Amino acid sequence: MIAATSAAVVVLAALSSGGSACLNGRGRPAPTEIFQGITYGCERLNPSEEGSGFIHWVRIDLTAPGIELYVTPLDRSALAAGWQYRLRTTASVVRREHLAVTINATLFASKFDWLLRIPGDVAKGEETVVADHVVSHVGRDTYLLWFDDQLAPHVQFSKPPMPAELAQAKWGIGGQAVGLRDGKLSPFNGRVPDARTAVAIDRQQKLLFLAVGEYVSPRRLLQKLGELGAQDGMLLDGGGSSSMAVGQGARGISPGILYGGWRPVATHFGVRAQPIAAEK
Repeated sequence: MIAATSAAVVVLAALSSGGSACLNGRGRPAPTEIFQGITYGCERLNPSEEGSGFIHWVRIDLTAPGIELYVTPLDRSALAAGWQYRLRTTASVVRREHLAVTINATLFASKFDWLLRIPGDVAKGEETVVADHVVSHVGRDTYLLWFDDQLAPHVQFSKPPMPAELAQAKWGIGGQAVGLRDGKLSPFNGRVPDARTAVAIDRQQKLLFLAVGEYVSPRRLLQKLGELGAQDGMLLDGGGSSSMAVGQGARGISPGILYGGWRPVATHFGVRAQPIAAEK
C-alpha cells in the first residue's frame, strides 16, 4: 500500500510538471535557445479528437559547437544475465550523463510486468539502437534513424537496418514506422491520442528534433514537427514511457522533467551541449 501511494505521488508530481514552462509564459511563449544550438518550445493544443494538452519540443543544430549525442549503451551485467539493459528513469539519466535534454527511446520488454517495473530491472529493446558504434541487435521491424561520425543525420526507409548503414552509424535510434517523409505525413499515421514521443531530422540543414506530447495523436505530433521544419520522423515508445527532461545549465527554463518520467525505461536518446554564456 505504501509503495502504491508513493508511486501515485510520483505520477502526480511528474504530470503536474508537464507544461509548466508553457504556463509560466503569458500566452504561447516564443521558442527559446536554452543551450548553445538547442532551442526549446512548447504549445498548448486546441482540444480536438486528436488530443489536447501540451507539446514540448526541441530543435538541435547538429553543427553547433559542443553538441554530442547520447544513446543508452548495452549494460554488461544485464548482458551476462541474458538481457541488454537496466531500466532507468529519465531524470536519473539526464543527471548522470550530464545531458542538456533527453527523451525516452525504443519499445522494450522487461523481466517484470510494467506495473512492477523499478529502476535497475533488466530489459531488452525491441528496436535496433546504436551507441557509439555498438549495435544492440538487428530488429527485424526496425526503421533506423542514424548519425555518422560527423553527426550528419540519415534515415533508412526500409527495414531491417542494412549492414552498410550499421557500419557507418555512430549513433542510431529505431522505430516501427517512418510517419514523416520528405516533409509529408504518411496516410497511415494514427489519429488516436495518447502520450507520445517522436524524433525527426532535416538531413540538409543537419537539424534534429525531439518532441513529447501529453495527449496527442501520432499524426498531430508528427505534423507539428513538420511545421517546425523536420523532413523525416517517427514515433518512439509512448504511453507511460513518454518523457522529456532538461539538464542543469539551461537558460530560461528550470532543469528537470518537462513531462512524464515516472516510468523507468530501457533506452534513452539525448544530447549534450554547452551552456549559453551569461550576458555582461
